[in-house]
Amino acid sequence: MQHLTASGLAKNYLRGAAYRLGASDPIGVREVSSALEESLPLPVGDPAYRREPPLRSSFAEERAGNLEFAMSPLGPHANAEDRTEAATRTMEDIVRGYFGRKALHWLNGRAEPFRPDTGHTIRWGAQLGTSFDRNGVRESMVTYEWGPDVMDAFPPALYRLARNAIENLPGLRPAYSSIRCGRTSGSQQVVFVMDAALSLGALAPMMDSLGLSDKHAGLMSAVAFILGARFTLPPGSCTITLRPSRSGVELRLDVNLELVPDLPPQLMSLLRLQMAERPQSLRAMDSWLIAMTPEGYDRPGTLSVLSVCVRPDMAARITLHLRPPLPESAPGEPGPAPPASTVVTDSSGIPTTASAVFAYPR
Repeated sequence: MQHLTASGLAKNYLRGAAYRLGASDPIGVREVSSALEESLPLPVGDPAYRREPPLRSSFAEERAGNLEFAMSPLGPHANAEDRTEAATRTMEDIVRGYFGRKALHWLNGRAEPFRPDTGHTIRWGAQLGTSFDRNGVRESMVTYEWGPDVMDAFPPALYRLARNAIENLPGLRPAYSSIRCGRTSGSQQVVFVMDAALSLGALAPMMDSLGLSDKHAGLMSAVAFILGARFTLPPGSCTITLRPSRSGVELRLDVNLELVPDLPPQLMSLLRLQMAERPQSLRAMDSWLIAMTPEGYDRPGTLSVLSVCVRPDMAARITLHLRPPLPESAPGEPGPAPPASTVVTDSSGIPTTASAVFAYPR
């Protein structure tokens, strides 16, 4: 078998997934191809890929059929400043080449507070995400870490949203901010880590203040059902993302399954049952799982994050984040054994949002 580097495996994986989903080939985009090579500099199977996965794919009900993935620029051993600069540079190149100068100007205005030379504290760096549909690059996203030293530089609407969350849900800690650019519009969102244990019922006051009170029961029911009647999440296991949209505020609760003990062994079946009333979403998820199974591997990967998203115009919808088996192992070789409840074997074992508020001036 011809030897492949980790980046070579990743390119084949994403190209094959795009073909099966009917999306444009992401490796045909020079900026994405180069970023993948920089993000996977270590040999296949290097333990650093397990400690800090450099590649993650995702499925969102409301964006079914798209190929979406995120990468950590420059690989597991890069320092935070270099990673931030690399993510910003690649994001700028994609936006300039595919969305135009007006979009690039908008991006630069919102990314400026996060640049390494602004003097704010950088510990982790940045991450780059990209979404493809049949017409090519649909959206690109850069995620930066942020804290109180950056908050004052937010646009007014985002600042008010962040203050609202902090005041109405004790225990939230500022963590990340993502800037998303698409073909006709862009948006920015804030992400908080919940350091303390989170009772799902405690989300009610914040959701009420955001105009999402009628969505609280659905979000709480979806998360608790999939996690086996768990209504309290362990400390540090979840994040909350808020994003302004034309229909109101979008809220997403992300649960890091690797930090939740005693997951139900039938988690995948519970996930499927939760989506049973949305057969079109189930079919789309099954197609995605098949598409995301790399050639030479027996499974699409490990379910790492479960997300539930709501908006005023949208009931609770599921997003899955998958850690592929590559580059942790080569085809045909056993990789690290993940928890049995989060191993995706095949479809039979399975039970950030087009809205935006920042329209680019044309």
